[in-house]
Amino acid sequence: MKETERKNDPLVHLPTDLRGQIEAEAGTEKIQHVAQSDLDERGMYCERWLVLTESRLGAFRRQDGRWAAEWTPVTALRSAGMVEGLGMGLLRLTREGATRVEHRFTLRHAKDVARLQRRLEKQITGKAEDEPAAERPKAGEKKVRCEKCRRVIPPWAESCPACMSRRQVLSRLLDFVRPYKWQAALGFAMALVMTAAGLARPWLTQPMLDNGLGLGPGQKADYGILLYYILILAGLLVFTAVTGAMRERLMARLGSRICRDLRNRTYDHLHKLSLSYFSKKPTGSLVTRVTSDTDRIWDFLAFTIVESIMSVLTVVGIGVALFLMDWRLACVVLLPVPVMFAFTIYFHQRLHRGFERLFHRWSQMTAVAADALPGVRVIKAFSQEQREVSRFTEKSGDYYDDEVAMISLWTLFGPVMQFCTQLGSLLVWIVGGYWVVQGKMTPGTLMAFIGYMWMFYGPIHMIAHIDRMLNRAAASVQRIFEILDTEPAIFSKHGATPAAKIEGRIELRNVGFSYDGVRKVLKDVNLVIEPGEMIGLAGPSGGGKTTMINLVCRFYDVLEGAILIDGVDLRDYDIEALRRKIGVVLQEPFLFHGTVARNIAYGHPDATIDDVIAAARAANAHDFIVGFPDGYDTLVGERGHTLSGGERQRISIARAVISNPRILILDEATSSVDTETERLIQEALIRLTEKRTTIAIAHRLSTLRRANRLVILEKGAIVEQGAHEQLAGKEGGIYAKLLKTQMETQSVMAIGG
Repeated sequence: MKETERKNDPLVHLPTDLRGQIEAEAGTEKIQHVAQSDLDERGMYCERWLVLTESRLGAFRRQDGRWAAEWTPVTALRSAGMVEGLGMGLLRLTREGATRVEHRFTLRHAKDVARLQRRLEKQITGKAEDEPAAERPKAGEKKVRCEKCRRVIPPWAESCPACMSRRQVLSRLLDFVRPYKWQAALGFAMALVMTAAGLARPWLTQPMLDNGLGLGPGQKADYGILLYYILILAGLLVFTAVTGAMRERLMARLGSRICRDLRNRTYDHLHKLSLSYFSKKPTGSLVTRVTSDTDRIWDFLAFTIVESIMSVLTVVGIGVALFLMDWRLACVVLLPVPVMFAFTIYFHQRLHRGFERLFHRWSQMTAVAADALPGVRVIKAFSQEQREVSRFTEKSGDYYDDEVAMISLWTLFGPVMQFCTQLGSLLVWIVGGYWVVQGKMTPGTLMAFIGYMWMFYGPIHMIAHIDRMLNRAAASVQRIFEILDTEPAIFSKHGATPAAKIEGRIELRNVGFSYDGVRKVLKDVNLVIEPGEMIGLAGPSGGGKTTMINLVCRFYDVLEGAILIDGVDLRDYDIEALRRKIGVVLQEPFLFHGTVARNIAYGHPDATIDDVIAAARAANAHDFIVGFPDGYDTLVGERGHTLSGGERQRISIARAVISNPRILILDEATSSVDTETERLIQEALIRLTEKRTTIAIAHRLSTLRRANRLVILEKGAIVEQGAHEQLAGKEGGIYAKLLKTQMETQSVMAIGG
């Protein structure tokens, strides 16, 4: 088989026995695509291949040493979709009669399966194959390789860094420049005037030498002429200095304004994105984009872009002046320029890739710090300081190694360009000096030419080094626009219901949900909670209790079924208005750095101090707060580390109820407190749950005795419902087993104590 035929053969990588079986069963049909599906229904590794022909889809799986085949006509399929999960994915097929078939695979085969799925979907819908060689990914599908250069796209990038168009990326900044277009125009006008003034200086050298000093043929020295041109030069110097200072001040302020807008827009958009986005992005990387990247853009806007334009204008202006003075010597000046541009292009490509690697290393390093510093208490408790220092040192060392490689690269670039410049100046001195000796050129013309020559080479150096700044700025802009281009998965649709007043009736209809699209966390859940009713959620860990709360708060959207509040689908409500009607108390209460009063009033910033005190009293927090030296003005440390667990929990309860929510959600509100604190919290909850729809999760089942109804979840499904007494006495019931186990554990702990 020829090499080209071998590359185009879709069966080339298959086992020999399977290849022969496929060829025999496919017959005369052309094999369109082959992909490996290496996971079974339980997520275990298996040997299975998917084969798509012109009219059928075959699934071949090795069983007892043989390949079992199942062929499905394409006409019997209604749809073919890809679902991307965490560590795995699946190809979901719907047959006639709504029968679903799922083929699972690890992510290393995602690209091949995605190609097969796109071909299969086109066959199902009857669309012509318009991309036989390089199929485009569907909307929302993460590309594995760049379609242009075939490089692997790094996991930290949404698009191929190697093929990033700097012009397209940087042009998007114009949207942020437009509000300040007149300031930008003034800055560029001042830069243009400064460039013109700079071009005039060497031109004045010729009459100063030839006429003022009398070096020209037949000329005598004239101090008056010399003084006249000196005064003009002095005036140009003063004008250039004043104009330059004004331009730098104007552009620095303009850059600051634009970066402020960009930074604010980015941070605002981050808060619009759903929790699923933050679960995939390191915190350190996001912080770097909002801070360091915007700072680089400021430097680019304030100085680099103007200097780039001034350099280009200077090169063009000086080039014209050189040719007007002597076109032959101008050609000598231009001799090193092609070599200089060739080196610039070569170094540009390497610098561009290097800066992307540096950003990745920087993100990894900051991610380690962002992960470790909030957990410093745990680190010290387990004496793992040296381990965390070693982790940071390792990432810092990786960044240092790449940074040293980049330093070696761009420090080599400078001397190479300087050598080309010096070579050009030597050629000008040799040729121009010979012409002066021969009387073909005046000394003044040669000196003016040499002055222009250095002014000509200087901007070329600047343009070459500016390329590094352009790369850095383009990379930063791209990373920021990756955030801005990410659409929020959870949003309020146009014309959403305002949720001004709700009663609190919650209904779950056939709710199904999966975080990764593969493993279902909730399966066909149906539940009705009446206004003012308190529901207790219990069951083994991993049953779906917290997920149900996440869906009611609309942190995620259901994948199947619907959740209704007062008969209206959650997705039809204005999301901000809805969440203001829901109070949430989390298992791990998060307090912000600030005063106790500000933390309580966080969800209701307009609350008065009386409102804050009333909420604290309701949460049984007032007594310990007034015991602080500064009372409600006491500063709590970051995440509330200066307070005990029970104090943080009661402050979080006060924060949840200060806005008088109609729905109250309690996620393990008493799991990490002592018995006395639990009693105080329970007293507060008794008052707070009155006339409110309440959903409570608790592993301490005794805290759920007051619930009107208990809902027991196991493996994503509701398995039991009823009052505490009813379920506690149910023989063989899950709740009864959990209650018995917990009581036995408490008895052992009491005896041990």
